[in-house]
Amino acid sequence: MNISVKKYVLVFSECQYIGELHQVIQQELELPDWYGMNLSALWDSLTGIMYLPAEITIIYNPTLKKSEALADEVDKIIKIFERAAEEYPEITVHVQVS
Repeated sequence: MNISVKKYVLVFSECQYIGELHQVIQQELELPDWYGMNLSALWDSLTGIMYLPAEITIIYNPTLKKSEALADEVDKIIKIFERAAEEYPEITVHVQVS
């Protein structure tokens, strides 16, 4: 049986608030309305709700003025994605700084 890999692209470069980051995550990963919009909910979604296998690309430009304030939160989000990829071989994560 051939299982197709679902490809997701998360573009954080235009986000100005933490809530916007989680809106992008919820929308692009096709998470339910009850997604908790926080780091714990992100982990739970990656490891139990999201379609697998998945290839996730995160695009982010920390040098944009509007993105500077979110740099720490984006780093935390990326670490959660990378940790999930380490623990679950069905998840592949790419980070593009643009």
